[in-house]
Amino acid sequence: MPQLQGCDGERPTCRRCRLQPPRSLEPCTYSHTPVGGTVSLQVEESMETMQNRIYELEHQLELLNGQDPSKVFVEEPYSSQRFQGLTPESDTWDNHPTQFQRTAVLPDLLPRSLLVAVALWATHMSANPLAESVYSEEELLARTVHHVARDIAAGGALPERMLHMIQTEVLLSLYYLDYGRLLEANYHRAGATSLVFISGLHQLSASSLQNIPIQMGANLRMEMINAFWSVLLINNYCVAASNTPSSMPYDAPISTPWPTHFPNVATSSMLFLDEDGVAGHSPLTLLAKASIRLERTMYFTARNSGICASFLLGCNYRRGLTPALTGAGLPLPSEFWEIESQLERFRSRLPTVDIGHPTDQISLVTHAFVNGAILCLHSPYINVYAEARSKCLTAASCVVARLADAHLTEWEMVDPVLGPLLAAVADVLIANLTHVPQASTGLQAILSAMQTLARLSPLIQQYLTITQQQYTAAEQSLGSFGLS
Repeated sequence: MPQLQGCDGERPTCRRCRLQPPRSLEPCTYSHTPVGGTVSLQVEESMETMQNRIYELEHQLELLNGQDPSKVFVEEPYSSQRFQGLTPESDTWDNHPTQFQRTAVLPDLLPRSLLVAVALWATHMSANPLAESVYSEEELLARTVHHVARDIAAGGALPERMLHMIQTEVLLSLYYLDYGRLLEANYHRAGATSLVFISGLHQLSASSLQNIPIQMGANLRMEMINAFWSVLLINNYCVAASNTPSSMPYDAPISTPWPTHFPNVATSSMLFLDEDGVAGHSPLTLLAKASIRLERTMYFTARNSGICASFLLGCNYRRGLTPALTGAGLPLPSEFWEIESQLERFRSRLPTVDIGHPTDQISLVTHAFVNGAILCLHSPYINVYAEARSKCLTAASCVVARLADAHLTEWEMVDPVLGPLLAAVADVLIANLTHVPQASTGLQAILSAMQTLARLSPLIQQYLTITQQQYTAAEQSLGSFGLS
């Protein structure tokens, strides 16, 4: 078929037509039918609703054709189907998907950036893009980035409006993180953090929550609490994956209650000050606490050891510190032992992974965070004090044991932070192949888990590739010394 002038013929859409000036983002007119895979009817209906609404917003003047813009082109009754999010973060935000689904088709109630971000994630979670979709995933991403800047610039004092902007930034950051695009992920998590502190969501004490107008409802109060902790989680995810400093100020006074999945629980009694408590807290709270442990441990390690506390490539363990670097004979700082005691106590109080819920990732990721923090704390000191190696191997074994209880093949989505966390465990096991006989068995379990999950997350695939390269190099090194 002869190509149109200026069209590169790329399928399913023409990149030149879509991305070059004037950047209209209009798709090429070639038809395209994806091959393989299916999507559920529920996801398909949600995607169609969102994309139709986006199309109306983009072409509002043309669609109205002189009619009254205040008219709403919807029919009742509204759909009662709930959109089932699959990522662990999906239940940390909007507690009422049906309410969101209804407002999504009403004019001017939700900003364009959030609508497009939801459609972007619906497309991303689908096994296969819809053949009749107006926009591809790449186009939805470009539109989300475009509209979020405009929506933030437009501003708005309403709490709901600010929550929408924060949610859009979180969705963008998590999307980029899942694809391993860490620069963009960090950019948008910094934006979300700024919006959270500007809005005062870090100081939602019981008294401040009572000042929220009653007509706004309890749902808004819960969403404001969840908004803060969702941003904290994405912040700590990015810190673990990219070794960039936290966007959360260390000296910021935080009085926001811990998040909860239980609507009848008085969240005001679960304040941030209760850092070590486990009983009565929701799985999301335990995940937030565990991620805080890792982020603070990485900060301590980088500040005191002089070594990059990065989970990237798991560089800490193999390098380690020598007595010369810490000062031969000098004791470890008292803060080190305080952090160790807190980590050990918190890990001992965590509930075990519930085998009855094999697809529950939150418990697994929580345990991985805590044990990752223990690895981060002790790995630089393996040449300084005798127990450091044993502490690291115990933490690695705990993660391997939790993986054995998880039915990874049943997962439809995966938390991308498992990429750097599992890679750090693998690095410890690779470094101890000659010291501990069972290290090889544990390493194979980690590699097998990463191979299973890599199909669901490009970030995990990146870490799997790096870990496999390290393993191959270690085997070759051992072989050259006749130790394999």
